[in-house]
Amino acid sequence: MIFATIMKDKKSSGGYFEKLLKKYRFVVMTEASFEEKFSFRLSSLNVLFLFSGFLLAVFLLAVFLIAFSPLKDFIPGKSKKEVQKELIELSLIADSLEKTLQNNSLYLKNISNIIQGKELVLTTSDSANLVKENPDLFFESSTEDSLFRLSVEEKEKGSIFIGETRNNNLLMFFPPLNGGLIIDGFDLGKKHFGIDLLAKENSKISAVLDGVVIISHWSAETGFVLGLQHKNNYLSFYKHNSILLKEVGDYVVAGEHIAVIGNSGELSSGPHLHFELWREGVPVNPKDYISF
Repeated sequence: MIFATIMKDKKSSGGYFEKLLKKYRFVVMTEASFEEKFSFRLSSLNVLFLFSGFLLAVFLLAVFLIAFSPLKDFIPGKSKKEVQKELIELSLIADSLEKTLQNNSLYLKNISNIIQGKELVLTTSDSANLVKENPDLFFESSTEDSLFRLSVEEKEKGSIFIGETRNNNLLMFFPPLNGGLIIDGFDLGKKHFGIDLLAKENSKISAVLDGVVIISHWSAETGFVLGLQHKNNYLSFYKHNSILLKEVGDYVVAGEHIAVIGNSGELSSGPHLHFELWREGVPVNPKDYISF
């Protein structure tokens, strides 16, 4: 009984493999005459191998197209090289801006501490570098600093100091035009007593120092002209303007808008500002006093 069962199992298993290896003939013939056009023999195992090989070829072709063709840019979740590059650049810019913002915040805080007489705030790296380069450097408040601060505060309150002299020779000049380009310089030999500045149309002209308007008129040669009297015997003149914003007698502060750039006057060959600076009745080169 057992032997018969084993033989039956062998026979069934042998029949399965025989079915896989059994050859079949595939024939293509015409419908009307049953004429055979072509035929070929194959087995179930051949069909299985052919189908598996076809699937493998399709898979390899898809991998190749995705990896080495522009189709990879259309895969969801995969960014382009340009986008990745831009993200890296934006990340670097963000880091730089964050560091700059921290430095500016620390700078403003230290300015406030200096005004209030408090200790300076330094980062750990800055403190280490300063101590290493200057071992004798310290930031504790000294008696001299406290006395000097009290002296300044008393001056601001209007206290009178007997025997003290004041020095007003140090002046802070403002440029008459922001981003102005010098197209003709100062030349006494050619009687060109100032400089010519080129700027955008309708650019506002600013006063270089605090002062009073002493000239605000129009002339045939220089067009609309405005002149300011400053302390320490300084005079400044602004010529060829299109519009004058101030009148004679007006008091202006440094950096205040006083005119609009123009092309007025017979001596003007295009929109520009002719700026002159005089000291004690003598024309001086504005470039020696102002950073353009």
